Amino acid sequence: MSAYRLAIDQMTGAIDTRARYFRNLIVTVVAIGSASITGAAFARALKPLAGLLLMLLACGLFFLLDARLLVCWRSRLLAAWVNKEIDLHALRQSVNALPKLPRETLASMLATLPSAASLLAEQNVSKSTREAVTAVVEHMYGREADTIALKAALAAIVAFASLAGLAMRRLDPLLAGPLVLLPLLAAWQKRRRLRSEQARILAAQLCPDFREDEYRELVASIDSAPSLQGWTRRATWHRGAMRQRRASAVRRKRT
Repeated sequence: MSAYRLAIDQMTGAIDTRARYFRNLIVTVVAIGSASITGAAFARALKPLAGLLLMLLACGLFFLLDARLLVCWRSRLLAAWVNKEIDLHALRQSVNALPKLPRETLASMLATLPSAASLLAEQNVSKSTREAVTAVVEHMYGREADTIALKAALAAIVAFASLAGLAMRRLDPLLAGPLVLLPLLAAWQKRRRLRSEQARILAAQLCPDFREDEYRELVASIDSAPSLQGWTRRATWHRGAMRQRRASAVRRKRT
């Protein structure tokens, strides 16, 4: 199977899976709402309506699964792009020609990928430049997935704590522990991801075939890329500092 055929199959599979997740969410929300309202009507009490809090859990799980699916899909696609097995410009033309794919969903997924001015321009992009751009993309959308995971976890804690409080007629103070730990874990994960991706981008930028102008052009083409301007400036500054340290080390060895 060709790399393009595999990439198209992965994209259509991701779209189908996202649609299935959404259908499951609708069914779950309708089931929770119906059960809660019916229970409240039969019991002639408001307590069964607390089951509506489970909608928070269902929605959080949906957004988490959807974000993780997109991260995995994007990672596989960009790995093939870095190895020059596919060109995203040609892939865009291929998938846009497929009539059965939902246009809006397809456009939103393609907007998260770098885009060159032409197929010839993209084919001239070096492997190191592609690796640096991939590091930027995976950092940005990986950070978004981490944020969604944090919000989903908070929604689950709030839902279960509220249901437990109604059942026991009191709030357990131990449930406040995760609410304090989750932001700390999120901050640690953010720093860890930033260090990892900066190391990747710096290693790529130090390669002889790296092109700064092509790198900036491809990063600017990514959806939501303006939020990365500060980060890319820091990465460029660290690259210059690393080159100066290496040059100093070479001069010391010569002397």
